[in-house]
Amino acid sequence: MTIEDVALAAGVHVATVSRALREGGMVAPATREKVQAAARRLGYRPNVAAATLRTRRSSLVGVIVTDLGNPFFGPILKGLETELRKSGWMSLVVQPPEDAAGRRDVVLALADRQVGGLIIGAAEIDDPLLDTADGLQLPVVLVNRGYGERRFPSIVTDDRESMRLALDHLLALGHRHIAHIAGPRSSSTGRARAEAFGDLCRQQGIGDAIIVETPAFTRAAGNEAALSVLDVAAPPTAVVAGNDMLALGVLDAAGHCGLSVPGDLSLVGHNDMPLVDLIDPPLTTIRVPVEQLSRQAARLLIEQMHNADEAVMMRVMMPSLVVRASTGPARR
Repeated sequence: MTIEDVALAAGVHVATVSRALREGGMVAPATREKVQAAARRLGYRPNVAAATLRTRRSSLVGVIVTDLGNPFFGPILKGLETELRKSGWMSLVVQPPEDAAGRRDVVLALADRQVGGLIIGAAEIDDPLLDTADGLQLPVVLVNRGYGERRFPSIVTDDRESMRLALDHLLALGHRHIAHIAGPRSSSTGRARAEAFGDLCRQQGIGDAIIVETPAFTRAAGNEAALSVLDVAAPPTAVVAGNDMLALGVLDAAGHCGLSVPGDLSLVGHNDMPLVDLIDPPLTTIRVPVEQLSRQAARLLIEQMHNADEAVMMRVMMPSLVVRASTGPARR
């Protein structure tokens, strides 16, 4: 079936069919419904490849995430895809390499595929991803990561509030010797959470708070960092991890050191990624409002793609504490 067949069946001009089937096309509601009904009846589908050549823009949005193996990103990708589809967009998901040239190439490859914009959940501070996208004038929205210069719109959670929730919970349980296994300072989340943890500890008069930076938000990195603070004569009684993957590494290290959780060590994660309620013990963690993050990011990008002059903004979502069995009263 062709667009001419639809026009004939609906009794309208070909240009009217084009407008009626295009998102945002100017056409009377009754005419739009008549055209869409004819298209459904005939089984007509627009030629997306041809439209891409005409407009130099596909119906694709590039989504760049830091680690496809991290369960945290599954719900985010689901929310993005759901919201983008409502407006006729689909996502093309990519995990970038770590080297600068490779990160630039990822953006260039997506631009070559005529993506309408980028949603980036993998951005680091001073990241070639961002500089390349900026140079290409691609609409960009950051999700779960911020950017200090406010060059790009972003949807983030309040990392200071996250650390306050975790510390208040542990302090109420009597813990005073607390460590933070932090994510890399090259990421806005790793840096913000570490700085908030240190600042809040000073405000609470906790002078011996420990912060250990990891090179990545991974279980292996969490294990290695945790061993350096747990395999000692007087380990901390509680650990706040920069994310749930790091928390799993802390749990591994605790077992290696013969420490029970929460008997000897209380543990708080961050993100509330899928399945952390099923580990032994179920993980106390900071819940990130994933559905709000992803849907807001998709909507914001659509706004940016439709209006390049849209003001740059940061939308901040509030986290919440989920108490499970990995935290308990301090026993020493």
